[in-house]
Amino acid sequence: MENKIHYYDGIIYDKFIAPNQDALFRVIKTLIPEDTTILDVGTGTGRLPFQFAERSKFILGLDLSSWNISVAEKKRKKAGIQNIQFVHGSILNIKELTDKRFDFAVTTFVLHEMPHQMRIDALKKMREVADKIIVGDYKVPVPKGFAGLSVNVVEFLAGPDHFKNFRDYVKRGGVYALAKDAGLKIIKENSNRLPHASVFVLE
Repeated sequence: MENKIHYYDGIIYDKFIAPNQDALFRVIKTLIPEDTTILDVGTGTGRLPFQFAERSKFILGLDLSSWNISVAEKKRKKAGIQNIQFVHGSILNIKELTDKRFDFAVTTFVLHEMPHQMRIDALKKMREVADKIIVGDYKVPVPKGFAGLSVNVVEFLAGPDHFKNFRDYVKRGGVYALAKDAGLKIIKENSNRLPHASVFVLE
């Protein structure tokens, strides 16, 4: 099984990186009704599942990093939450990991990390197992000023491969182009509530 570990995964990710997505999660929460099932692709240490657990029927958190999944599972057990499951694995192998179908597949700040074809393949796999897909990722074009500078600095510090894929994501047009390439339609977009990110609903 592929194990993609960044130097910042695990406790560092949980304490210093994951909290920065809370504003994005608040936007996503307005798009997902209560009592639904969610597949969280690139769950990290499970921050989205933990925040959505009380209002959801079931959440499967999927991540390529065994470090992240280990931290998420320890937190789940400590909290005694029963309607979340964490799995170490790739969305590209989702049919081998679960036979469940989901109301929503959610992925946040993940697609820009991938090579172009993998982004398309990932979205197609999400389409196979979920009725709707919610993508939260960087605005394209990247905003000017401090917000844009911060995005570029963060992506540069994530490593050369990461930064290369991020620049390719921006160059190709972000989610707008990805949705078209994956045969998906953007049915809703929210780009006004966050300075550097947009949220899309695809089907």
